[in-house]
Amino acid sequence: MAETGSTPTVGLALQGGGAHTAFTWGVLDRLLDEVAQGKLFIRAISGTSGGALNAAACAYGLNESVTEAKRALEQLWTLVGASSYWHPFYNWPTEWLNSPYRWNVDLNPFVIAQGMLQQISSPYATPWSINPIGPIMEKVIPDFGLINRHKETAPELYIAATNVDLTALRIFGPTEITAKVLMASACLPTLFEAVEIDGEFYWDGGYMANPALDPLVDRVDDILSVLIDPLVVKHGPPTLPRQIVNRINELSFGASWVTEVRQIELMNELVAENAVVVRHGKPYTTKRFHVIQAEHLMEEIGAASKDTPCIELFLALRNAGWAAADVWVHDSLPSVGKSSTFNLDKLVKSRLKGSPSAIRMVQEAESKGT
Repeated sequence: MAETGSTPTVGLALQGGGAHTAFTWGVLDRLLDEVAQGKLFIRAISGTSGGALNAAACAYGLNESVTEAKRALEQLWTLVGASSYWHPFYNWPTEWLNSPYRWNVDLNPFVIAQGMLQQISSPYATPWSINPIGPIMEKVIPDFGLINRHKETAPELYIAATNVDLTALRIFGPTEITAKVLMASACLPTLFEAVEIDGEFYWDGGYMANPALDPLVDRVDDILSVLIDPLVVKHGPPTLPRQIVNRINELSFGASWVTEVRQIELMNELVAENAVVVRHGKPYTTKRFHVIQAEHLMEEIGAASKDTPCIELFLALRNAGWAAADVWVHDSLPSVGKSSTFNLDKLVKSRLKGSPSAIRMVQEAESKGT
């Protein structure tokens, strides 16, 4: 669908999160319904790790049609599920529960042992630890040239990876996307060897940008983030070793997003004060923020299930993502192009102030669901 002046236009920022990013599959599937009806235009997509895989499949498909984008996303998760050894039966002792908690494997003995093994082993010492992402993405995207010479009606694609040696973020943009780039963006260093591209070595992009917002700033005024890791957990600090490690990872991966949103908001504040802000030689325009997430669900299923992929979990998360996006379409899509639907003052700015009053503001905002 070609963009028109009256079509709400967004840039999508897709966060990583292992198996949990099947949630984003559902979000995209619902948003694509709006694209098909001419009610939404996606100008650009930025993705990290699992979010990068979703972004690439969606961008590739949209070069043909909405139907092809939906097909590519379904094929992606079907292939990932088929390559996994995990079965719902392994979710003992919660497999019999009829609730999202059935997918929580934080206390699963096998998963605990797996986590311990990752701390004392190395993918360089286990040559059978082959990264399956490249072959899967080559099946999903048989022609990467279609992405790199994208049509005007299809989104530009930006993929984040972390340069291991330089502690630097690398954004792979239009003309640079390959299966190897997607492997790099989703390369967990405890599972896979670093991915070499042009003589440099890369790990998961989530360590530096999860996801990267900067590439979207020059392309759109409305940024819609699909978040996987919960910003807020209701059950208090974790007490078990694996849960503590999982929450540390969630905090570190989420910090880059909070910080980058705050940086963009600082530029917004300058514009609001009538300051002339120039970015890359062009006048900066105010950015609006929107978010789709399911924090309660992600807390209930636990972070350890990110490493236990199976098609049944993917389908459950897809359905949850579709439902969350459906709510956003009805409640927030009419505001695109007009105002933010995510409370930046209370939910981002206050998180970085560090004062007791700021923490209370965050707590009050979260309790009210603002």
